[in-house]
Amino acid sequence: MDVIHVELYGGKGLFGGREQPLEASVIRCDKYKSCSYYENNQCLKVRSIGGSTCRFGQEDTVRGYTSKAKKYHQFKRSWKDHEQYRKLGKPSAKLGHIDNFVVFPYPYIHIKEQEDGEIKISDPLLFSDKTAFIPWDKFTPELIHRICSFRPEAVMGGEIMEYRRKIVPMFIAHLKEVIPEKYDEFIANHAEFDVKMDYVGRTALLRTIKPSLVHYESNNYPELNEEWMWDGEYLTFKAGHIHKFNITSNYTVEEVKIKPSDKSTIKISSNDQVTSKTVFID
Repeated sequence: MDVIHVELYGGKGLFGGREQPLEASVIRCDKYKSCSYYENNQCLKVRSIGGSTCRFGQEDTVRGYTSKAKKYHQFKRSWKDHEQYRKLGKPSAKLGHIDNFVVFPYPYIHIKEQEDGEIKISDPLLFSDKTAFIPWDKFTPELIHRICSFRPEAVMGGEIMEYRRKIVPMFIAHLKEVIPEKYDEFIANHAEFDVKMDYVGRTALLRTIKPSLVHYESNNYPELNEEWMWDGEYLTFKAGHIHKFNITSNYTVEEVKIKPSDKSTIKISSNDQVTSKTVFID
């Protein structure tokens, strides 16, 4: 299997405490060429707290040293120089496909293939991985309709309304983006789910949206908000907060222009920014 991602963990904690030896997490996989997450520079096996994991690939841990050891810097440098160092990120809870499986990672629903091949849908189980790997040929319009029509119940009784109001629309949007052929097949059978998508607030690759006015909005400090013009290649500052320049003082900002990379992202602030080629990462 090819190495697709390397990351270092351990070391000195941000808030003090005992220093932990560095360790290298090395992820290998033989399915990445047929993985929708990898296409977006993501991987389910990247470590996270409470995140989904993957049935494919493997993670190996190479134990290193603390900063007091002679081999510490050599160990750290050797992994940081690896061509796959920090190559991939952890995806959000988003539909995916890997090889001949559809990955379903959403909360409030438990999906499992039975021994007889039947796909069973039930209320979520406590302390279980919520990610389901559904065989491609069993991810049918009928199953998708069962998923959309499912009404999970809370432990103390009553419907979990967030599933119907938030998770189902999100799942349908992801279905359209990630597996459009399955979406088209589903809508052909269930046109009532063919509704206009609302993309505001979602995160997309900047280079895949229309030229437009884009915004950064601080959750707690509106005085830090920014407004930039995206022309398809450059971002040009228009208004809002901008950090001071140290070269001199007593100046006004006439123009600031930056060139984003292919990995740069932006939060969608208007549905008009979205095209059929827009790539979402959430």
